[in-house]
Amino acid sequence: MSATLEQVEKTAQLSKNNQLSLMIFQVQFAREDYEPPYYGMNVFKVREVLEARAYEISDMPDANPLIEGMIELRGVYLPVIDLPKWMGFDMTEEEREKSIIIVSDFSHNFVGLRVSYIHGVEEKNWSDIHPAGNYNVDVNTNQIVNHTYLDNSETLCFILDIEKLLIEAMPTMAEKIFASAKQVGNQGHDFIDEIYNRTVLFAEDSKSIQKYMSSVFEQLGLKCKAFENGQLLLDYIEELEDLNEISMIFTDLEMPVASGHTVIRKLREEPRTRQLPIIVHTSMTSDNNSREVIEMGANYFIGKVDTQLIVDTIKKVEKEFFNH
Repeated sequence: MSATLEQVEKTAQLSKNNQLSLMIFQVQFAREDYEPPYYGMNVFKVREVLEARAYEISDMPDANPLIEGMIELRGVYLPVIDLPKWMGFDMTEEEREKSIIIVSDFSHNFVGLRVSYIHGVEEKNWSDIHPAGNYNVDVNTNQIVNHTYLDNSETLCFILDIEKLLIEAMPTMAEKIFASAKQVGNQGHDFIDEIYNRTVLFAEDSKSIQKYMSSVFEQLGLKCKAFENGQLLLDYIEELEDLNEISMIFTDLEMPVASGHTVIRKLREEPRTRQLPIIVHTSMTSDNNSREVIEMGANYFIGKVDTQLIVDTIKKVEKEFFNH
């Protein structure tokens, strides 16, 4: 079930219109007395869906307990993350036999996620995706970034904070990322006064990535302000009397209420905000996505959690927008 060009094109069109396709799945098996919660993931991050029984899991020495091991897929080895375990329960051997592995791409990190059942794909508007709240359902709210409802129903569908999962499942990678954020201030980076005196705005709904980005900007000595979705960022900019308070804008693509695509479109539509530097910072790093957002008016496109790339991009903004 590999993504075809047609699917990619369709997804790109949805993104432009502040819409997305969600793959809906469950992580536990239903019982007579229990219907497990539903979860959703942007189809654009899904590369393939595999029947778990067809793939042998090889051990990964010294791996985190959340990593079951590796599978080989056409000559490439992928770590498989035990999603049920992350969410606090175990699958029986029989259930593992019946389970599914979703092969996903996050900033060019390919991983397998074990789930119990694929419910299907539903198209949503980003305005139908709501920031996480308090639920009367047995879910860990620390793992949830947003929620929506299944089509034509009042059944909740939760969007997991996959970045948080990756950071917890791959601590070595996480250590490197957060260490690079802490050390960047010691590397002697120097910017012109306009960059120091103005504020970097960024929209990002993952708490883990918010924390990382704030750390990078603070270590560089830059003022920054975070927003949990694109609409909050747009509202803030609209209320600002003086846009010279802003140095640049970083935006994720996948966010509730208003996506990064909407942020770009709205800012480019208004003569007042048309010249603001926009950097897309996303884990949806396909070439197609990159072309798409640059065509829409973003200035730069970078994959998530690459500290050096963030610094390099700030320097590009400085050179191209502030070099008198």
